[in-house]
Amino acid sequence: MVITNSNQKNATVAVIYNNLLLLLKRGTTSPWMPDKYCLPGGIVEEGESLVHAASRELYEETRIVVPTKLMQSINVKYRDRDKTVFVVNVNSDRVTLNFEHSEYAWVNIRDVAKYPIVPGLSATVLTLIHYKYLK
Repeated sequence: MVITNSNQKNATVAVIYNNLLLLLKRGTTSPWMPDKYCLPGGIVEEGESLVHAASRELYEETRIVVPTKLMQSINVKYRDRDKTVFVVNVNSDRVTLNFEHSEYAWVNIRDVAKYPIVPGLSATVLTLIHYKYLK
């Protein structure tokens, strides 16, 4: 069952492969947080549900296809607000980046702090550990 924050304007997906988390490096010319690592995601379009936006953004940014029924949701608390993040386990490490990102990395949770990351990503990683999605 997918439970989401209906007021949320951005969809985010934590992609896990063999206990590694997929991080995408934002492009140098990105208007928000250039050269920082983030999770796949983006803006929810008008009339689109949060889970459908997550699935669409994941495909647009990585070419990874995951049906919405396989996406689980977690609630991440960050700066006095709640954010829904979708979690998917994939069986391949294959990623094809779009123009928004310059690199990607499959990262062990112990190594996430070594990357320049966007605000809030640490809270998401801690929540993934708490719910035992990552070890």
